[in-house]
Amino acid sequence: MTNIYDLGIQGSVLTPSSSTYNDAIARHSLTSVLHPSYVIYPITIPDIQVAIQFALSNDPPLEIAVKGGGCHTSTASSSEGGLVIDLSRFNKVVLSADRASVVVQGGALWGDVYSTLAEHNLVAVGASVWFVGVGGYLTGGGYSSLSGKYGMAIDNLLQATVVLADGRNVQCGGDEEPDLFWAIRGGTNQFGVVAEFVLKTHPYRPALVGALVYPGTDLPKILDLTREYLKTQLENSNLSIMFTRSAPHFQPGIVALPYIENDDGEAEKRVAPFRTTITPVFERIGTAPNYNVFAHGADATLADIPPRSVAGGALFSEAWDDVISTAFREWVTFTEKEEHKRSMMMWEFNPRNKIAEVAEKDTAFPTRNPHYHVVITASHSLPESDAPAREWVSKMATYIKSMNTERTGVKFVTPTNFSLGSDYDSVEEVFGKNLSRLRKVKAIYDPKKVWRKGWAIEPDPQ
Repeated sequence: MTNIYDLGIQGSVLTPSSSTYNDAIARHSLTSVLHPSYVIYPITIPDIQVAIQFALSNDPPLEIAVKGGGCHTSTASSSEGGLVIDLSRFNKVVLSADRASVVVQGGALWGDVYSTLAEHNLVAVGASVWFVGVGGYLTGGGYSSLSGKYGMAIDNLLQATVVLADGRNVQCGGDEEPDLFWAIRGGTNQFGVVAEFVLKTHPYRPALVGALVYPGTDLPKILDLTREYLKTQLENSNLSIMFTRSAPHFQPGIVALPYIENDDGEAEKRVAPFRTTITPVFERIGTAPNYNVFAHGADATLADIPPRSVAGGALFSEAWDDVISTAFREWVTFTEKEEHKRSMMMWEFNPRNKIAEVAEKDTAFPTRNPHYHVVITASHSLPESDAPAREWVSKMATYIKSMNTERTGVKFVTPTNFSLGSDYDSVEEVFGKNLSRLRKVKAIYDPKKVWRKGWAIEPDPQ
């Protein structure tokens, strides 16, 4: 076997004997940590190519995992005994000369993108928190507080550079490699290492953001206000309703989190009923001068979150009071236990028309029917709590999806970014009706199934 240190990798190579190995295998949640034989930190595209070639030259070949931000609570970005390509040092962000697009290397975090664009009063469609990795978020679809106006993150992807399993470095987008470009927009990590993304930029307009906190007993009133708010919701806005227990008393609470571009006081008018019809016990509302400030808004809340998390989610068609109320009661019961008291549910209400403008066949992301989504996160400290946490998240997601199917006849998929992992959600569940084409594209770009972490797609050469 070739010595990996002789291959001329310009970045860093770590093994279990390296002094910083434990830092290298760390993830946002301890549930995601495995123990690879090698961690490669590339700083060039040739580094990525060499890492792939080295892994495949072993007998048997080493499993390859790719890590961007490391936020997913499954082990999709980790490997037990294999090789991890950690892109975190491959993270440059360069604005184009005409400022209409930005080139983002695959290991960048959204905070890297936002801080660069903020200097030019621009924004790209991305995650609502700064520490999410660009790569996993984008290839999984990418919901954003900006989606009501600009669509999903993948709808704002112009071009990408992908390192394939055979070592080739190809560009896709427009007329170049159209099947590959289609596949990486929702097909997650199954087609190669996306080394660069070229994203549309948009002018940033200051937005009213913040939090209004209520006791859990106010849920019926909040749902009434939410229903009225959604009737005339502006495209340049988002409303999140979170179930959470806050320090110091950790009583069941509800937090309304608005994001509304602040045009001539219109945002204040939209938020006013959440202040006057019911009175929050606490509020902090202000104007975010740029999206980077907004993306750091939850820093204090997330600073002391327990080290283990299990996250999932579901799509749903309407804000049904009884479904959300039942979910609230289930959440209250689960979080009464001290070990699970930091668990939360986040109901996201984006204007839906822009996302629905894109046909389901136009990208690999399989759901364009008008919908909202909920993120369900169980947070805890003990390894023995992992199983009950997964069971609860799965139970809640299944309930919401099943109620949606019962009431609308629509069976939504579970996008990979909301999936508990491949042990819980099958490829059919996450890719839906686009799986057939994804299998054909897989046969073109990864016929040997090198990329098999997460939701492994079987190649179909027919």
